[in-house]
Amino acid sequence: MQIEGFHLFQKRLGRHLQAFRKANHYSQERVGELLGMDRVSIGYIEQGKRAPKLSTLYALTSLYGITLSELFAFEQADTGPEIPDSQDSIC
Repeated sequence: MQIEGFHLFQKRLGRHLQAFRKANHYSQERVGELLGMDRVSIGYIEQGKRAPKLSTLYALTSLYGITLSELFAFEQADTGPEIPDSQDSIC
């Protein structure tokens, strides 16, 4: 896989994670607390600046009540809530 392709995938995954977080009414800070991470790390993952570990993805899907298959469903169809490009506000 080309580097550009991976970065695009990482950014799309982050936006998808952000959509699930917002749909569950969590702030980045709260997700970080529940997963034992800081909110900056959650923000970097959602912005596509950091690739999450598999254990983090598993914890996030458990928290959001979805499966890993549902998380990666954006690869088949680009569906889900539309998220503006602006930075997420800290709650």
